[in-house]
Amino acid sequence: MRLPTDGFLLGCTARPLLMVWEVQAGERTAGGVTDDQVAAETAMFDALRTHPTGRGRIRYARLSFIGIGYVYGPTLLTAHRMNGVTMIIAGDAGDAGDAWGGIP
Repeated sequence: MRLPTDGFLLGCTARPLLMVWEVQAGERTAGGVTDDQVAAETAMFDALRTHPTGRGRIRYARLSFIGIGYVYGPTLLTAHRMNGVTMIIAGDAGDAGDAWGGIP
């Protein structure tokens, strides 16, 4: 597992580091949570592959302190699919003002 480089809650063993994957393809969405980076990548790419156009990302996360919802860390990778071709970008794909990095 590749650890975040910005110190995202390092040393916190009570709440394990997770990977949240999300896919958006038109009106359809898919997503999941796992503690396995390879499983997150596989699930995200499998979901993207079912559509000619879409976008996806994998972010680090931990359960919130109160156990409801997540505290999100940095984006591990962003993917953009257009006309059946998927482009992968390490980290967030763009400016900080848009979590999806401006990918349509």
